[in-house]
Order: sequence, then structure tokens, then C-alpha cells
Amino acid sequence: MAIREPDLAVLRALTEAREKHQELAELLDFYHDLYEVQFEAKAVLPEPQTRDDLATHWRLEGGIPQLSFDQLVLEEDFFAGLVARVGDVLIRHNPAWEGMISEGSVQELVALAKPVFETWDTLTSPKPGFERPGSIGAADQPRGMAVGFALAPYLQRASEVILPNLDLTLWSHGHCPVCGGRPNFALLEEERGARRLMCSRCNSLWPYVRVGCPFCESKEKQVYYPSEDGVYRLYVCPSCNDYLKTMDLRGVFREVHPVVERLLTVGMDLAAKQEGYGEARNREE
Repeated sequence: MAIREPDLAVLRALTEAREKHQELAELLDFYHDLYEVQFEAKAVLPEPQTRDDLATHWRLEGGIPQLSFDQLVLEEDFFAGLVARVGDVLIRHNPAWEGMISEGSVQELVALAKPVFETWDTLTSPKPGFERPGSIGAADQPRGMAVGFALAPYLQRASEVILPNLDLTLWSHGHCPVCGGRPNFALLEEERGARRLMCSRCNSLWPYVRVGCPFCESKEKQVYYPSEDGVYRLYVCPSCNDYLKTMDLRGVFREVHPVVERLLTVGMDLAAKQEGYGEARNREE
């Protein structure tokens, strides 16, 4: 399956990043292998079902994401095969998971995909105590991760089709206008430092006010901690105790791939969690 050029560029950027960041070699190797599988799948996926202009406009004005699970058009056998390929990557990088990622029946995998999609959170991080039918229990985390990673190219393909046609001046919310996911990365744009949030699920980028928390929508000014070079910032919210990694593109004179930068800043995630930030995400629902 031929991978599209924009996705090939991401794989090349991952390879280059690995050469510069040997301390992240294991992480970057894993995501290179994973992205290769996801990008190959995305290249052959059909376009998702879309809504008419009136429904699209109504959902934008109402703060309702455009995408529902049924629009993804999961072809059962293809999806099951993709879960198996993702499972192979997970086991290759986590040998202790051998035997923990059973393929299950095609129908079981598709049934599991819907509650994973409807967590509205990162596809591979279901919340503890998530007790809906077909949900992911603690003992089934590797299998749930395989299903979540297999869903990602469907959501990314949907974003590529839907996002360019949205009037984002109508969207002022902290969740994704395409799939409803939470952001886990942000960019401050080159010219004026305007902020764009990045969805943790489908990688959509959308504008959001510079001051304020996208998680609790508090207008209180957030505190941030810059990296030594000033390129990255860790914003923390005093109201909900959540955090958001951000890259300041002003003064960055190189090609930037946000999905790669999100990985390169994993140290910020670790630092934030060590200080207790982000704990509220696992207590919701």
C-alpha cells in the first residue's frame, strides 16, 4: 500500500529526530513502526460520510463535533486485519504482551471500537472504571490499545476530508470540531503567536483564544514553563490543574511536523504528571 507524501514526510522526520534524540530512540522507533502501519491503512480508506451544509453549520454553531462513529464506515474484515497488524507492532516493542492481544472475532473488535471512539479522549487511554458494554477493562488494556491505534487512521482520514470545509470562525471550543477529542498539543503561529490546538485523536488543528484553558474553559491566565531554548512551553491551568504542551513557532526556522514534535516533548508530559497535573482527566466520567 502506497503511503501519501505528507505522511512519508512525517516518517522521514521521525527518522531524522531519532538521530538527534538518541535518548528517545525506543519511543521514536515504536511510533515509526506504528505510523507506517497507520499511514498505509489511511491511504486506502474510503472517504467518511459527510453532512450537508446546513447540518455542518448547525453543529459548528452548537459546539457539536462533526463526526460520529457510524460515519467512519468500518469494513469489518479490513479493520480486524488492521488491529492484528497494530497488535504485531505492540508485541514487537512490548514482548511481555505476547498473548495479551487476542484478535477476537471480527464482530467483537468492531463492537469494541465504538466505546473506544466514544470516550472522547485519547483513543489509546481509556479511563479507569470505564464500564460500558464492550468496554476495556484493566486486564484488556493491550487489546484496547490495538483497537484505538487501529481507529486512528480512520479519524485522521476523516479530518483530512472534513476540516478544510469547516468555517472555524464559528468554533470557539476547546474540543475538536471534527471528532470531539481533547487537545494534547498546541502551536503558537509564526506571525502573531495566535494559538491553534491539536486534537489527540485525529490530529486536527483549530484556532483557540490565546488566554484561557481549553479543558475547563476558564478565562484565568495560565502559568507556563518554557524550555531552555524557548521553543516549547508547558502551560498549566490553576483552575482545573490540567496542562497543555505548546510549541512557539516564532523564531523556528525549520520544517515542523506537529505529530513528531508532540513525541519529542514527552519529557514535558512526565514532568507535568510528576507534579500532579492532568490527574483530573482520569477522574472524569
